[in-house]
Amino acid sequence: MGVVMGCVAMLAAVQPPHWLLELLPGEVRQGLVQTRKMAEPLLPDFWRYRFEPTPAEVLPVTAANWSLARRALYERVYSDQASTFYCGCNYDRNLRVDLHSCGLQALVTEPRALRIEAEHVFPASRFGQFRRCWQEPESFEACRLASGRTLSGRECCQRADPAFLAAHNDLHNLYPSVGFINGRRSNYDWGHLFILGERYGACEMRISVWLRRAEPPDAAKGSIARTMLYMRDTYGFRLSWWDVRRYHAWNRQHPPDAWERERNRRIKAIQGLGNAYVELWPHLP
Repeated sequence: MGVVMGCVAMLAAVQPPHWLLELLPGEVRQGLVQTRKMAEPLLPDFWRYRFEPTPAEVLPVTAANWSLARRALYERVYSDQASTFYCGCNYDRNLRVDLHSCGLQALVTEPRALRIEAEHVFPASRFGQFRRCWQEPESFEACRLASGRTLSGRECCQRADPAFLAAHNDLHNLYPSVGFINGRRSNYDWGHLFILGERYGACEMRISVWLRRAEPPDAAKGSIARTMLYMRDTYGFRLSWWDVRRYHAWNRQHPPDAWERERNRRIKAIQGLGNAYVELWPHLP
């Protein structure tokens, strides 16, 4: 028992990756949460995960709710660029995907493949699961409804945590995606899969459910890297050393094109903050 508790304490201190947490039994996850709370004050700064909301005055000015964020994404940022991020599928003003335009016609029987969804490149669960509003929504008065129902962790954080709300609705982190591909990617990490994983038609996106990892097409790697680094710098989200090395490599290998620079300009006009990794490339590492 002592060895098991020691392992739990060590996992709590080093903050295990989200995919490992999801594989653990519920009681073990809860033990990690409690142990982390006790260990947090003793950890050096670079090991701490940001639990408390960021002061609202230092956050980008993002949409007040998810509906407005998606509307801004489709109608203001992508108003004349109706093409999905990973697979390059065309879509119409009703957010209906033309699967034949991108070689995904084999997915025509999948209802979710026919609609556009706003994809979080840095998954919301990754920056939400360690926040108190996500773990304990019942502890927040704003998250307890008059009907007696308690909001989900995600809903609670959008209501009670300004930093989570800003990050969740940040247009720099949102891209139009085929719903089916968005669902298959889930909240998996980005990385290299080589010949592993599943591909979908002509789309070069490769996803491994077993490894819980996704490898995007080369054309998307630079944008993903700059988005992940922006989210880390803007909101204090933690990335592993390996992730940072990978994203800096992708950033160097795949420079921003004219559309990515224009996309950044449009988002900056809406939110007041641009992505320095786009604006200052290649002057940043």
